[in-house]
Amino acid sequence: VLSMSLKAMRLMQDAELLFGPERLLAFFPNHDAKKIPIQSDIKEIVEMIQSNRGRRQMAVLASGDPNFCGIVPELVEQLGKEAVEIVPNVSAMQLAFARIKESWEEAYLGSVQGRPVEEVIEPIRHTMKAGLLTDRQNTPSAIARLFLEQGIEDRTAYVCENIGASDERITETDLAQLPGRSFSPRAILILLKRSKEAARNRNRFNTEKRSGGISPAADSDEEGRI
Repeated sequence: VLSMSLKAMRLMQDAELLFGPERLLAFFPNHDAKKIPIQSDIKEIVEMIQSNRGRRQMAVLASGDPNFCGIVPELVEQLGKEAVEIVPNVSAMQLAFARIKESWEEAYLGSVQGRPVEEVIEPIRHTMKAGLLTDRQNTPSAIARLFLEQGIEDRTAYVCENIGASDERITETDLAQLPGRSFSPRAILILLKRSKEAARNRNRFNTEKRSGGISPAADSDEEGRI
C-alpha cells in the first residue's frame, strides 16, 4: 500500500464502492467508501459492479500486479476491456526476486494456487530458474516433496513469506530440506538450478557431513535468511 502510485491512490480515494480482500481493505479504515470484501465468488462482485456502473465510482483493490495470476482476466472477461482501467503495482514476484538479488528475465513464472502442482513439473524440470506462487494446500513443503519424487533435485530454494509486509521472511535452503517445514500461506517459492560442478560439490559435502568430516559449526541447522 505504501508503494501505491499517485494515480492508484487517487482512484482509490475517489471510489464510493471499494472492493478487495479483507486484508487490503483493512489498510483503509477511515475511507468513506462502502467496503465490499472479495471472497471466492467473483461472480457476485461482477454483478454488483455492473449494477452500479455509471452511477457510482468504484475501485477494486488487488495486491501487486493483478495481471499476473490475479483478478484482472476474470474482470475483463465479464465486464469488457472498455469498462476496466488497470493500474498495476510492483508484483510480489518482482519483490521476491529483488530480495534474493536474482534476475528473473529467463525464469519460468507460474502459480499453483488452487491448481495441480503436476502442471508445472516439466517446465520446472527444464528451466534453470523458477518462481511459483503457493497457497495453503500447495505449500513449499508439499511442492518440494513432489518435485523430489519426480527426480527434480540440485536446486537452491528460497521461500519468500509475506513479501513486502512487516513480517516478511526469506529462507534460503536446499530443495531437499523443505519437506516437513511450515511456512506462511502467502509464500513464493523460488528455485535456482545448480551447475553440475556445484551439484558435485554439494554431494561431496553431504558425503563428508554424513561421515563426520565437517566441523560442528558447518553442521548447523540454522536457517539462512536474507
